[in-house]
Amino acid sequence: MNKNLFHEIQTKNTLYQDVIKEIGHQLKKDNTIKSHDNYFQEVLSREKDGNIEIFPEVILPHIQSENILETTIYLIKGKNDLIKWHNKPLKLIILLNLKPNEDPEVLIEIQTFMRNLAEESYVETLIK
Repeated sequence: MNKNLFHEIQTKNTLYQDVIKEIGHQLKKDNTIKSHDNYFQEVLSREKDGNIEIFPEVILPHIQSENILETTIYLIKGKNDLIKWHNKPLKLIILLNLKPNEDPEVLIEIQTFMRNLAEESYVETLIK
């Protein structure tokens, strides 16, 4: 995996919205997004466009936005506990932030990663 594209995080937060806020603050601090508030709303509104659950206890919120300055994929796990999302426990959040007009090489890497997510064994290795 590309070390610049993928980031693993263990969070102490146990609520999905708090996790997204935490990530948004870090992205703003790292100058990979323009606005934390816009980012938070974009991620939450993505759920309204369709189901983001890809596997039991795994969700894949993903956004493409002018607000994103650098494409990143976060693999987020609860440090001490499961994360709660709509009263469901989560073992893993895969958060994809895609900037507009991304380099074709990066898009190919993302496509390969997304295809791998179709394999149950691959997802299980990400959960561990």
